[in-house]
Amino acid sequence: MLGAVFLTAIGLTSSKLVLFALLIVGGIGIGAFHPEAAVTAGRLIPEQRTRSLSVFMFGGALGLALGPTLSGFVVSRWGLDGLIYLAAPLVGLIFLLRRIGGLAHVATAAPQAASEPRRSLSEMFEGRGLFALSILAICSLRLVPNMAMDKVLSFMLAQRGFDEAAIGQVQSLFLVSASIAMFAMIFRFRSGWERRFMILCPLAGIPLLAVIGWEGCPQWLLLTLLVPTGCILWGTTPAMVSYAQQQFPRGAGVASAITMGLAWGVGGLIQAPITASFQETAVPQHAFWAFIPALLLAGMGAYLLPESKNVDEEQASDQTSTDSRDVLAEA
Repeated sequence: MLGAVFLTAIGLTSSKLVLFALLIVGGIGIGAFHPEAAVTAGRLIPEQRTRSLSVFMFGGALGLALGPTLSGFVVSRWGLDGLIYLAAPLVGLIFLLRRIGGLAHVATAAPQAASEPRRSLSEMFEGRGLFALSILAICSLRLVPNMAMDKVLSFMLAQRGFDEAAIGQVQSLFLVSASIAMFAMIFRFRSGWERRFMILCPLAGIPLLAVIGWEGCPQWLLLTLLVPTGCILWGTTPAMVSYAQQQFPRGAGVASAITMGLAWGVGGLIQAPITASFQETAVPQHAFWAFIPALLLAGMGAYLLPESKNVDEEQASDQTSTDSRDVLAEA
């Protein structure tokens, strides 16, 4: 609700301070939702955590895909301040979804969450703070092109004479491709492939960015390449979220916050000055070439990570430890 109300109001102010406040509060609403929602999704099918997360993130990708098309249409028709017309329908939709799915969510998620003991941050990280930082760095670099794609596309297409509605449709094409890949992961992904995806997908995205960043790239080729780019770079992100949750099973919420919150934020901070600097040039799409080193480092860094932990073995280990403590306490 915070995101729906505050982010649709950005066109109503000419004050930078008010704009900052709207973006911060709206962003907090979005950021606070994702980690716990990802943990809940991962717990529903713990033995197939990546598939379960793919269902959750598939819905998110669909929303992201609809967003540019919808906002592009509204802005082109009523201007930026017309976004506020979306606030009431979005809030109504939130209440409708809560009404439909709320009772089922409480019935499945609440008992499990209530049975888990409260743990400190050090217990969640299991004494591997540096390892958590390495995952943050790898995921942040992995997400740099994702965070910049819509902005660079808008600069590039505006330079070619596209209007807001057409730009929104092209941005949606990239995100629809991501949702298609996530949908495929629901049915085809095998548990234990998470690290493999974290290595290969960034490396596979490098030649795609190299062609997209080419100044002479024709429009038909650009649109064609956006599909595999969205599939590879965005559609496979559930694997890295699942990997972090498996590495920190006692701190799944913190692991999700790293991969779905901090990593996206840090990736956005990395791409922002790069995107802005190329915006001032005659060839803004050259920014895609500047993102290639980030993907290369992400793939190389993921190669140094350990294999995914077996969820069933981890849970069995936790249960054995709990049983041992109970026996000692009784003795």
